[in-house]
Amino acid sequence: MPSSNPQRWFLEQVEREHRRLRAFIHSLGVRSEDVDDIAQEVFLVSFRKLDEFDRDGDFGAWVRQIARRIVAGERRKESRRNRLLSDHVTDLLLEIEEARLPCMGCQDHEEDELAALRNCLSKMARPAQDLLRQRYFEELSPGEIGSRLGKTSSSIRQALLRLRRSLLACMTRSRELRMG
Repeated sequence: MPSSNPQRWFLEQVEREHRRLRAFIHSLGVRSEDVDDIAQEVFLVSFRKLDEFDRDGDFGAWVRQIARRIVAGERRKESRRNRLLSDHVTDLLLEIEEARLPCMGCQDHEEDELAALRNCLSKMARPAQDLLRQRYFEELSPGEIGSRLGKTSSSIRQALLRLRRSLLACMTRSRELRMG
């Protein structure tokens, strides 16, 4: 039975949704070390706006929408850009997330998107996969990658831009095929 005390009810929802929200925030391109800060901000905003939420609604979808707005705001704030993996990757992930809005909270859809991403990555040449891995999983700067590969940071940035565009196009085609 749901709690009649709004604060207790809210804490129950936070406890239930915390892990999923953290994973969602990370999927938007927020650096691992900043995910907890963003999640905390999301829960603070949601607590302040709790009177706007219908308890019969989907609390998880509501806080994920708040998270989307906060991450988009972070993207626009120059002073906080270091929280994001990359401006371009965050833009790409936010675009993909916006396209998913009609299916908020739909776990099968999330699994389809991850499967499509894995499929698109697997179609890329090994050097492209390695470049993406170094940038987004090892979190190396374009300059560091360039030093490893004997290339300029500018050429690495251009290569990453082309790869992100390629991934977005592949993901879009995959989504269109799934939708009919």
